[in-house]
Amino acid sequence: MTRSNTHILLEAENLSVSAPSPVGQKLLVCGASFTVGVGEVLIILGESGCGKTILSRSLTKLLPAGSPLRINGSVVFEGRELLGLRQAEMASIRRKKIRYVFQEPMQSLNPCARIGRQLRLSAEGLGGDDRNLHDALALVGLDAAGDLPDRYPHELSTGMAQRVCIAMAILPSPVLLVADEPTSAVDASQRRRILDLLVTIQQSRPMSLVLITHDLDVAERYGDRIIVMRSGEIVETAPRRAFFDAPVHPYSRLLVGAHAALQDRAGRRIDS
Repeated sequence: MTRSNTHILLEAENLSVSAPSPVGQKLLVCGASFTVGVGEVLIILGESGCGKTILSRSLTKLLPAGSPLRINGSVVFEGRELLGLRQAEMASIRRKKIRYVFQEPMQSLNPCARIGRQLRLSAEGLGGDDRNLHDALALVGLDAAGDLPDRYPHELSTGMAQRVCIAMAILPSPVLLVADEPTSAVDASQRRRILDLLVTIQQSRPMSLVLITHDLDVAERYGDRIIVMRSGEIVETAPRRAFFDAPVHPYSRLLVGAHAALQDRAGRRIDS
């Protein structure tokens, strides 16, 4: 799956996120520097609580209103520094250029609004008509010709709701999609399908994908390049094959070794 990327879409340099604590500012992300290539699938890999989500949200200052978190460093996207943008400018970037898919689809959808209404809001100001909505739903494997647009989120399965969230994310034709553990809320039978769907969509258009996961199987199957995070720091960055063949950092070697042992045991169980 690895593709050659000579062009950089996004570059983060010395990016840090801190929160107030009784003894001063506590670093949640410390000096992260990395790039996202044009057309690349970049994996951000690490255990829960290591700072993956905060790092991804800090790229566009996607924090709750009044958040005490402090972001420092630089994020250059399409040659433009993002962190100094005014709120309205950043909102426009998030609306049209950099879109997110989160872990819990039911928390991303408005429980009081019908699906069709939410899709139209995602496409608002982009021109076109309902055919764009139908095309987006068809692309994620949902039937817009039925009653889906008239349903409320609670009337959908979790897998359907996540597909709706993906459709909403891709409607503006973003150039960067950030998917944060997008299958954590769905059952095992749906996980592979949703991940395959995301990568298929990414490959069918001029779009890069940042996929956040704790699962090495996901990283090995879908990544072009892998970033490993531990305790708020990036400890290794490598092409997928190099990472799994010869990890450099001791923590990376521990992860890959455990992953290989699990695969070996699974293989022995199948063979037996």
